[in-house]
Amino acid sequence: MIPLFLSDLGTLYPWISHMGKGYLLMIHDVQEIKNWQKQGYLFGLVTGRDRVFCMNLLNRYEIVPDCLITCNGAMTFWKDHRIDASLIDLSVAKNILKELETYLDTIDPFFTAEDGSNYFLREDDPKRIQKEFAYLGWVREESLKTYLKSRTEGLAKISIAAKSLENVQRLLPEFQEKFTNVEVMTTSKDYIEITRKATNKAHAMTKLIDHQNLNLKEIIFIGDGSNDIPLFDMLECTYVMRHASDAIRKHAQWEVSNVAEAIRKERESR
Repeated sequence: MIPLFLSDLGTLYPWISHMGKGYLLMIHDVQEIKNWQKQGYLFGLVTGRDRVFCMNLLNRYEIVPDCLITCNGAMTFWKDHRIDASLIDLSVAKNILKELETYLDTIDPFFTAEDGSNYFLREDDPKRIQKEFAYLGWVREESLKTYLKSRTEGLAKISIAAKSLENVQRLLPEFQEKFTNVEVMTTSKDYIEITRKATNKAHAMTKLIDHQNLNLKEIIFIGDGSNDIPLFDMLECTYVMRHASDAIRKHAQWEVSNVAEAIRKERESR
């Protein structure tokens, strides 16, 4: 069985600011990913971000992923084919967004469509939204409520820009208590995300394993966030970044300083 190395996307740029230029990857990580694939091994991303964002970023470095798990496990791809989609029912999503309208003084909820365009719930200040969230890619002036009037398929996830760690810590338990029919999780210091019930990175991994008949012992994963814990607990070969909190690090097998270090260890052991 060909080994598959999977990385959380945020783990690839933990200290790099987009600074208006888009996200950047560390050169040593890029080189080790390419070395890994040159040896005939497989590489993929497991992330909260959407497929278009991932592909645009990797294309910049001429990296072609073998698989992608995106939107915190809601969407699973092998090569160019979508093999699974776990979507929030449209009626459920609309009810959640109606509730979130009462929080717009502190948060900015949005949805990223399949083409990579981002639609925000707030309708009163589209220019500010486009400027503040330009790093996401294509931010549409059309509001999310208007967009959903013509949409028939469910939503992979609802993203909530909470603006600060304090807001995340305050709102996360409140949203988890309020929205019991979906998964509510934090994916970074200033984002909360909502997916279909029982949908997470481990859920998507089971779909990928079944589709490709993968061997659990040949899957390697590196991450650094609380939404990575389901995969840490599921897989045998796991790495965590040393900067992660104690609560997260205890779930992984080994600690490293960067993705390149983990890939090097795996290459040298084969």
